[in-house]
Amino acid sequence: MSELRILSVCTNFPTRNRPTLGLFVYRRLSKLSGYGDLRLLVPQPYFPFLRPRPADALLAGNNMPVSIKRMFYLPGVAKSWDGGWLERVVSRWVSSMKDLDRGTTILDAHFGYPEGVGCYRVAKRLGVPLFITVRGLETELMEFPAIRKQMLEAFDYCTGVIAVSQSLKDMLVEQGLEAKKIRVISNGVDSDIYSPRDKLQSRQQLGVRIDAKLIVSLGNVQRRKGYDLLVEAIAPYRDTPSFRCVILGGVNETATMASLEARVAQLGMSDQVQFLGQATPDVVVQWLRAADAFVLPTRREGCCNAVLEALSSGVPVITTPAGDNTKFVVDGKNGFIVPHEDPRGLHRAIEQASEHPWDSRAISQSVHQYTWDGTAEKVHMFFQERLGRG
Repeated sequence: MSELRILSVCTNFPTRNRPTLGLFVYRRLSKLSGYGDLRLLVPQPYFPFLRPRPADALLAGNNMPVSIKRMFYLPGVAKSWDGGWLERVVSRWVSSMKDLDRGTTILDAHFGYPEGVGCYRVAKRLGVPLFITVRGLETELMEFPAIRKQMLEAFDYCTGVIAVSQSLKDMLVEQGLEAKKIRVISNGVDSDIYSPRDKLQSRQQLGVRIDAKLIVSLGNVQRRKGYDLLVEAIAPYRDTPSFRCVILGGVNETATMASLEARVAQLGMSDQVQFLGQATPDVVVQWLRAADAFVLPTRREGCCNAVLEALSSGVPVITTPAGDNTKFVVDGKNGFIVPHEDPRGLHRAIEQASEHPWDSRAISQSVHQYTWDGTAEKVHMFFQERLGRG
């Protein structure tokens, strides 16, 4: 049987200037590259003057053939056109391949929009199979009729859809997709990085007091992560000098960031709550190991990488039932699930977690089966099954 040529497309991929962007895509594709001839296109949006031609480069150590191509788009407006802009760059990329074999080639789009829509149009024109991975953003995009129509057209054409959570599969079925063409395949976690270590040693390295009550959260600053709820939940600790809350993640929404900083200042907790920005995995895992609990009152998720990374590091997780969080977090075993929009319940869970006799090794083992090797194997098996090659 001929080897598959997998042409993957994703706008989110780690680069020299943004080393943590789309690491979950990189991890999966890096492992999947062992199953076939995998080539990756990373379109980087540009617009003259506002977003000039990108000058970013790939991280050192990348083991896949990757092409970075600029993609013209209109920033902030006409978002229903983004699928068309992506189609243009994918079409040029595929056309440059002189050795293209349509009998063994598939397009592999990461995210339903704009990647899924742009790749669908190219795949349909070439007559090649298309697979789309749905990661969570699609739930919000379904609220825009023009984008929803394009995505559903792409999903209807594609050979198979990978949903990173059961909740996303359920959403797609509600939108009219056939359940049999959707496979739930969770993200993995790199346990070589995210593993338990001595809490006191991590605190010493980070300069955190041994007796501090430390909670850590991870994820880009945007409303859907629920950091506003987290701030309200920890407000009762404003008179506890030893309390600290550290939030790691870039700023996706400047207005949300400004609102959070204003509320923290209003509570008089500016010395206790820190927004440390984007951090590399080696820094993230140090904070996780130092934490008493990981807290993320997220409003929407697919398969939350941060939850898996925290658990794999041996820290109890307090989160909401968003996405597939209840698949990973079991009350009293490795954390607590708190209802949405419930800062009081969140505070109670933080208090309860501080008194619970946790076993960091057992917490880490609770997600040991979610590996990137296993994820890649399942993706490859799904490709083969849907293509009739199994």
